[in-house]
Amino acid sequence: MDVEFSEWPTLYDLVTTGLIKSIRQLALEIHTPEMDVHHSPQHVCTWSTLDTLAFMMRTLIELKNAGFLIFHSRTNHRTQFTSALTHVERYCCYDLHLININHPDNRYH
Repeated sequence: MDVEFSEWPTLYDLVTTGLIKSIRQLALEIHTPEMDVHHSPQHVCTWSTLDTLAFMMRTLIELKNAGFLIFHSRTNHRTQFTSALTHVERYCCYDLHLININHPDNRYH
């Protein structure tokens, strides 16, 4: 799934509706709120709020609670930018591959 920051509400909906239980594996490109800053360095991201970051963390915790574990992750090095707030070099996109250990087809017999 690569839906340019829409992965967060999509994943949250999958978890809260229970549809996540039918998924065996997820391959995601996740984005931080600064996803477009690496294209426009002069852009000031207004999405980096405590509420946005808490929602993202809550969604990851709910995925873990549903049985999803990360088996591979990778930084997308093409998305490097310098934070306007901290002046630290960062990345805004990451690839995550997760497996649902609770899915019946992923259990050992």
